[in-house]
Amino acid sequence: MARRIDFIIAGVQKAGTTSLDAFLRQHPDICMARKKEPHFFDTRPPTGIRLLDYWLYHRQFDWNAWRDGSVLGEATPIISWWSGALERVWTYNPRIQIVVILRDPVERAWSHYRMDCRLGRETLPYPVAIRQERERARRALPEQDRERSYLARSYYAPQIRELRRLFSDDQLLFLRSEDLAGDSQKELAKVCRFLGVAAHQFDIAERYNAAPDEDRMSSDDRDYLRRVFAHDAAETRALLGWDQGAWSV
Repeated sequence: MARRIDFIIAGVQKAGTTSLDAFLRQHPDICMARKKEPHFFDTRPPTGIRLLDYWLYHRQFDWNAWRDGSVLGEATPIISWWSGALERVWTYNPRIQIVVILRDPVERAWSHYRMDCRLGRETLPYPVAIRQERERARRALPEQDRERSYLARSYYAPQIRELRRLFSDDQLLFLRSEDLAGDSQKELAKVCRFLGVAAHQFDIAERYNAAPDEDRMSSDDRDYLRRVFAHDAAETRALLGWDQGAWSV
């Protein structure tokens, strides 16, 4: 098989993928895509991908920066959630390595909503948006709705099962967003071992893509989301062998 990208940070949105992408760019043996989120596998049709498409994808990388012993990777956090994207990744490189960062689902949904408000994509109050998400998302049928997905993207168990259906356990690395924020060097060391590159001392002083903290979710909305995510969060922890840790649900 011709040279292929070695790894993808495939999920999840609002869990620290921007920080991880930025940190890995510091490593001398890792070459990331020219920009975060090439959106190749989640925008291509499910069938009929041609070699030309892969060439267009590979143009996202600085091939002159690649040398023996280096690995190439990118971060597009919708890939683990978008229907068919992981299958396209497998077709492209069945031996690829996948990194997925998971965040407390309640906090992830809240952060996602706040981002959409800042970007002008959301005008409804949060209590309305989360309680009407399923009905609002029907506008995109039969496709998924990328924008009306605050809750949908926080259901992790189906994403984990699909990842494990396509890739072996030694190709998958699951991290907690809270751990990456709390002990970045330790979590980055895990990533380096997973990718088979030398240990590195990263500059972790800067916070990437961090939102202001002045807003707070109401207790009613938080209790509602805890109930909504309770079953999936428990299944997620069972699948990964995690305890509850810092998660609220």
